Parts: sequence; structure tokens; C-alpha cells
Amino acid sequence: MTTATTRRFLPDDLDASKWEQVEPLARALLDRSIGSAGDLDAWLRDRSALDAACSEAGARLYINMTCNTADERASGAYRAYIEEVAPRLKPVAFEMDTKQVEATERLGLTAGAYAVLHRDTKADVDLFREENIPLETRLESLSQDHQTIVGAMTVEFEGETKTIPQMAVYAESTDRALRERAWRATAERRLRDRDRIDAIFDEMVRLRHEVAQNAGFDTFTGFMFAAKHRFDYSPETCYAFHEGVEKELMPLAARFDAMRAEGLGIDELRPWDLSVDPEGGEPLRPFEGGVDLVAKTRRVFEALDPE
Repeated sequence: MTTATTRRFLPDDLDASKWEQVEPLARALLDRSIGSAGDLDAWLRDRSALDAACSEAGARLYINMTCNTADERASGAYRAYIEEVAPRLKPVAFEMDTKQVEATERLGLTAGAYAVLHRDTKADVDLFREENIPLETRLESLSQDHQTIVGAMTVEFEGETKTIPQMAVYAESTDRALRERAWRATAERRLRDRDRIDAIFDEMVRLRHEVAQNAGFDTFTGFMFAAKHRFDYSPETCYAFHEGVEKELMPLAARFDAMRAEGLGIDELRPWDLSVDPEGGEPLRPFEGGVDLVAKTRRVFEALDPE
């Protein structure tokens, strides 16, 4: 629901995918004076509204692109956003972060309700590097290239052309031979684009390492822990957790696998045996296609609360 508070700052007809509409609002925030806690709260609300609008605009373009990666118009609109709007928004966001940190510290509002927000925003200021903007833009473009490759994959199976998501339904079939054929057909199709995908990932690894080094980190892992505001645990904490899972949970998983194999009446589990009901139940088919899924999901939410 759109509230009066949100729309007090943003125009009703704002298209946040257009930089020429976003920039005046961002500049207005940068030019506004903050002299009290009340001023800061109002500024934060308005900035949050603008950030949310920009995030939603980018998300809608991304969703439109992923729904049909062969749609050149949708693909072009998303690429235009990540190459033309996002690179302009990032330095302005850095300016707003800097203004926010300065005001919070000047007003003595770094503790209590402001503590986590101030900590996170200050981390963003410390991490920002102008030279990383084109690298991050290139990373977004590579991600879209990967989406396009994967989205275009189809498999000729059982006399029909199937997308990769459509092939997933066969993994639940009670016919083991059918499951295996479907798994192998899907794997073989993915392997045809292995070199292209590997090249994308290799370049992404190189660019991510460069981004991290520019920000003063030895590894991308350390950079991302700071970028994602993971202050309460460290990579070492995760490694210890991994070791605990390996020691305590993997033996339990192995027992569950043995029970699944017994239930299926086979000696060894294969990749095509992991999704079928081990008790032989037919797979559930609660919806047919995206339109049906959305319609049924809408009915669920309307039953909870129409608004």
C-alpha cells in the first residue's frame, strides 16, 4: 500500500528507471539541511522512499528480462538501466551516505535506534571507490549474459521442445528410466554452453577480486562480508560451521539417503533419484504455468487480507 508519508516527497508519476527523474530528487535531499533529530528522521524517510522506488524500478526491469531472455526489448531496457542509470546513481548514493553519516555523528545520534543504521551506512562510505563503478557495471552485464544463455536453453525430449524448468518436473516421476533420460538430456544441454559460461565466471572472478583490492581487501570474501554488513560473524565462523555440519549432519544425511534408496528399492542413489517420492506417491501438480501460479497465489493472499 502506498502511504501519504511515502508520497509526500515522491511525485505520483515518478519513473525511477529514468535518471532525469531521479536526479532532481536526489539533489534535493543532498541540498536539504539537517539540524535536528526530527530533520534527520524526515530526511531518512524521504531517502528511504527514493531508494525503494529506484530498487523497485530496477527489480521490475530485471524480472521482465528474466521472464523471457529472448525478448530484446526487455533485455535492452534492463541493460540500459544497469549501464546508464545505476552508474550515475551510485556516486550520488555515496554522497547521501556521507551526508547521513556526518549528520548522525554531528547530532550525536550514533547509538540507540540509530546504531545499526549508522554502522551499516558508515561501512558503505568506507567501501565506496569511484573506480569500482565501471567494474560493477561490467559484472552486472556479465550476469545478464549468463541469464540470457541459461534462459535460451531448451531440450528436445519426448517429442517436444522443453525449457530447463519444464524438464525439472520429470525428476519427480515414479518412472526411474524416464527420470534418468530427462536428467541426462538436461545435463547434456547444459554442457553445450559450458565454455561460454566458464568464460563468464572466470571474468567475474577476476573483476570481483579487483573490486575487493580497490577497496583495500585481500580477498573478495572479506570485501563482501563488509559490503553485506556481516559484522556479527566472520569467514572463520562460517568455516567452523561448515566443519560442524560435516561432522554432525553429513552422517545423518547419509542415513537419510540410505533410507531413500531402500524405499525406492535400489542399491545406489543417482542424481535422478533425489526428488521422487520414495514411497511411490505421484508428484503434486498444484498449478499449470506462471499465470495459474499467480492467480492461485493472489487468492491465498486475498483470503488473508484483501488489502
